[in-house]
Amino acid sequence: MASVSAVIKNLRPFEGRAYVALIGLALLMNLQEAGPEELITALIAGVLFVWYAFSINNCFDVDTDSLNPLKARKNPVASGELTLREGLGLSALLAMAGTGLAFTLNREAFAVYAVMTTLATIYSAPPRLKARPVVDVLSHGLFFGGLPFLYGALVDGSLSQTEIWLAAAITFYSFALELRNHLEDYESDLKAGLRTTPVVIGKGKSEALVDIFSLIAIGIVLYTLTPPMAVVSSLVVARRGLGIKPKTAHRAFDAAMVVALLLAGGSS
Repeated sequence: MASVSAVIKNLRPFEGRAYVALIGLALLMNLQEAGPEELITALIAGVLFVWYAFSINNCFDVDTDSLNPLKARKNPVASGELTLREGLGLSALLAMAGTGLAFTLNREAFAVYAVMTTLATIYSAPPRLKARPVVDVLSHGLFFGGLPFLYGALVDGSLSQTEIWLAAAITFYSFALELRNHLEDYESDLKAGLRTTPVVIGKGKSEALVDIFSLIAIGIVLYTLTPPMAVVSSLVVARRGLGIKPKTAHRAFDAAMVVALLLAGGSS
């Protein structure tokens, strides 16, 4: 019998808080248009989706996470705290509960929910898109980026121009985040024989792409505030000339993106 702590660890709620916040931001932008019941239902379904994405990923990451002590401690399936059968059962329960709740919303929001759940599934489970170059980054940018935001934004059944721009920006930033995740797992992915995008194109090019995608994302959000502000995002490239370490630059990117999103969301 799985312990409660192992189940909670498999959901990785702390790591998923940013994705829940994305959905929450979109819902807050629609407080005037949607009713309380719809907003609460959409938020709960969104949380279940994020938990599902992490849970199913843990189930199919046992081979790589077992080679990385830090990753193994975070993955209860890899550490043996949960059996694979228990992990898959929990994942199925989360997917069914979330999809059931999303079905009670409008058809546009439900359609987006169904697509992002499907992508999250095949990203981790066979055909395992996360182990395929290029599509690993593209799929992650959608199901853990633009689509969750669009799902929340569609709680009222329509999209504003600002919401569309923000969804595009979040997608590009999720491309950068996926590359960053793969770069952290570079050595273990090599040992496991995975052909992730960084493994195929190399660390240097991957780091450059992180900068480019971050620049595009921050620029788009700033553009929604006022077009001339998009130029500010060009400062992202300055970190290379100044010799700033990638991790330090990434934290700065994250802070800039969060502030820009909050400003854009609040002004809509």
